[in-house]
Amino acid sequence: MRFKDRVAAMKTLAFLLAFVVMAGSLPAQTRARSPEDLARRAEIVAVGKVSTLASQWSADHSRIFTHVTLAVNQYIKGGSPGQPLVLLVAGGEVGEVGEVYSHMPTFRQDEDVLVFAEKDNTGSYRVSGGHDGKFHLEKDEATGKLYVGNRALDELTASLRKAASVQIQR
Repeated sequence: MRFKDRVAAMKTLAFLLAFVVMAGSLPAQTRARSPEDLARRAEIVAVGKVSTLASQWSADHSRIFTHVTLAVNQYIKGGSPGQPLVLLVAGGEVGEVGEVYSHMPTFRQDEDVLVFAEKDNTGSYRVSGGHDGKFHLEKDEATGKLYVGNRALDELTASLRKAASVQIQR
């Protein structure tokens, strides 16, 4: 086999090996965490309604962040009853400039949500697990009950309280 042929074969083998390694790691990157796992890890688990969204540039004007304020109906874990929860989320819109991050949750004004949060190194609360840590609540108009997907919120809340009692060390 000529030298050029060996080099080409080795490049092809290296490419295939890199592809296999990357493909094997993709499920771990895209696997959603269960609400119970998130509850064990989070400092705060809260149910509430988005009351304000305020986007602004970072100090160096390189990124946009949004302060999301929740009027909290109930804290399942952590938090101060009667107090709102303010989350810092990467992305948002300032003027005619917008940033969106595929792994970060998005919030809408007056949206009912279940969120899992923890403090970052600056003391700001962030959504735990990126987009996995925020759930939109749907209201059954006939019964008035709230649901997360096909799970009733009151049933999920009981499961989360139980899971939250088993704290995972970070």
